[in-house]
Amino acid sequence: MATRETKIIADARVTLNDLGTTPRWTDMRLYELLSNAQDDMCKAIPLIARKVTINPAVGQVEYKLPDDSVKLLSASSSGHSLTITSEDEIERYNVAWEDDVASEYSKIVVNELSQQTIRPYPSLGEGVTANPLKIRYHAMPVRLGWEDDAIIEELEINTMWDIALTQYVVGMAFLDYGDESSMSRSQTAIGIYNKEYTAAKKLAKKAFAKRVRTTEFQGKVASSRYQGGRYGSGNCRY
Repeated sequence: MATRETKIIADARVTLNDLGTTPRWTDMRLYELLSNAQDDMCKAIPLIARKVTINPAVGQVEYKLPDDSVKLLSASSSGHSLTITSEDEIERYNVAWEDDVASEYSKIVVNELSQQTIRPYPSLGEGVTANPLKIRYHAMPVRLGWEDDAIIEELEINTMWDIALTQYVVGMAFLDYGDESSMSRSQTAIGIYNKEYTAAKKLAKKAFAKRVRTTEFQGKVASSRYQGGRYGSGNCRY
């Protein structure tokens, strides 16, 4: 087991008062909750960003981001940043935008409902060789694996959020028992988690606001809503 994950589980067991020789919660169950905790924080907050290069193909107009993507964060081509806009926004000014042709890309058009699909704009003229697209995207973490008491994957988000992860594990574990005392203790833990979640959301929002000024976000995409997790992580804007 990785040291970081082991410590979070150990801290959770202390709060759960689950230190006996026969634990109430198996390690597998607590690791499952830990993986859920990381997922919950990453659904609406870009705590993980990855990069990928897309090589445009002749005749292809749309491209899919990797399966672990949530949304596009930035894009560039030929060393220049590309404006990110939505289909609705570009159609406000140019209903025939899909027919436009030029010698290089200037924007990336995304579908607001499915931001894994992107379209470089405008289309390139005949004989023009497209330069690679450098993409940076908000990603979901790899699920923590479990095999023969060994963690296959490790936590990806910063260690500064370990308190949040621990409290999520505690809160969700108490929900496994439906008695009044367990429900009360679950609410306390989730309340602490929500505070940490809110802090992460605010920090990400500040970072995003700074990035918007340098990557020319445009239109509705810059204020798209992403539904958060089950506990207190309501809609947030990025």
